[in-house]
Amino acid sequence: MAEPRKPKLPTQAEVTRSLVGRLVRAAALWALPLLALTAFALSWLYRNSTYQIIEEPLVETVTSLLAHTDTIPQSDGETIIDLNREPLDPRFQRALSGLYWEILSRDEQTKQLRSEINSRSLYGATIKLPVSAVERLMTEPGLELRTSATGADSESLRVVARSIILPNMDRPVIMVAGINQAPANRAVRRFALLAIGLVAALTLGLIGAIILQVRLGLQPLFDLRERVADVREGRQAQVLGKYPQEIAPLALELNSLIAHNRDIVERARTHVSNLAHALKTPLAVLQNDAAAKDPELAASVTKQTENMLAQVNQHLARARAAARAQTTTARSDIAKAVNDLTRTLEKIYRDKSVAVDLALAENVGFRGEKTDLDDMIGNLLDNAFKWSAGRVSARVESDPERSDFVRIIIGDDGPGISQELRDQARLRGERLDETMPGTGFGLAIVDDLARAYQGELILGKSSWGGLEAILRLPRVQDGRVT
Repeated sequence: MAEPRKPKLPTQAEVTRSLVGRLVRAAALWALPLLALTAFALSWLYRNSTYQIIEEPLVETVTSLLAHTDTIPQSDGETIIDLNREPLDPRFQRALSGLYWEILSRDEQTKQLRSEINSRSLYGATIKLPVSAVERLMTEPGLELRTSATGADSESLRVVARSIILPNMDRPVIMVAGINQAPANRAVRRFALLAIGLVAALTLGLIGAIILQVRLGLQPLFDLRERVADVREGRQAQVLGKYPQEIAPLALELNSLIAHNRDIVERARTHVSNLAHALKTPLAVLQNDAAAKDPELAASVTKQTENMLAQVNQHLARARAAARAQTTTARSDIAKAVNDLTRTLEKIYRDKSVAVDLALAENVGFRGEKTDLDDMIGNLLDNAFKWSAGRVSARVESDPERSDFVRIIIGDDGPGISQELRDQARLRGERLDETMPGTGFGLAIVDDLARAYQGELILGKSSWGGLEAILRLPRVQDGRVT
């Protein structure tokens, strides 16, 4: 005998995928670039702010040079530039102090800049402006530029330069004030390193906060996993606990599935009991006939065997219906089922001339298998036709208690069933009148199938005094019945 096939286990990749990891990675994808951009923006703003601070005194120096510069025409046609008052900052008097000013002009023949007047702090050197800056200043008199340049001892300078055409001159001169930008650059670097460190610490803290937030947010799922494990291990009968509104439906569905599985097992036991009950009488008849050596034993055995086979097939069908009730995606037209079964029964009971009163809502669908619907309605209608004195009614309407359910109401004008016998009538194999044909399983089958679909069968008294059966079943919500 072949070994039973083992269920497929999840692969390692399926097991190791973490929802927490996915959420953290998704948050990091936008948080990390944003934090890096923040660090860059802060450093850039600090650099610009620092340069603006050191440039303001340079602007004042250039303005002072413009205010105190004169031109002296010479007899040979040349013009001498004269500064009647130097800027007052003492650093301009100290050699290589890091703060400089200079007035430059360009030789028209060589196109080279020459120093007309400069501060003592330059110590004989000159400020070397970028070529592109010089070209702009010479072609756009009045322009003010803020740029980098090279000063004495090859130090890097931050300079403010302005070009102007002085009186008695036909070409512009450039007035420059500069300061050593190394201290500012060091301050900018220190701030950038500090910003990067703070952003890195903030990043680590943010990642930790995201992980904590995700785990706290998913804690109900972790709790639900533990509760499901409790059910699997037999510690609890169902999933317990309170859950957020996003997860509560999942817990309810799990409890519904657990209850459904429990019902399947119970129904399997019930159907075995039904089958045993159905076979008990035929087997007893066979035993008695065999013991008495009745000459008609063969015919009796054949008849009882056929009855047993019919009962076996019937209860096997019930078991299959119960097992598929909660997982089916089928939908069935209730009105069509009632109409078809009514026409069939009118032919079967044509000798009784039963008048049928139908009130069927159109496009009302049953969320289940058509064969199960036919079995339930068929048993109820057959019971009504069998016991009626001449009138049978069938109505299909919305359930007033639940919008997702439908009611099928079947009544007759027969003798009915008393209140104390209605529960007994739904017992398996229970026949209230042995003079009528049947097995006593009709109402029990309807009750079992209705419960399999989370519905119910309610027995009462019709307006004519006979039996009224109310069948509550889940309905199709979107109105499509095919």
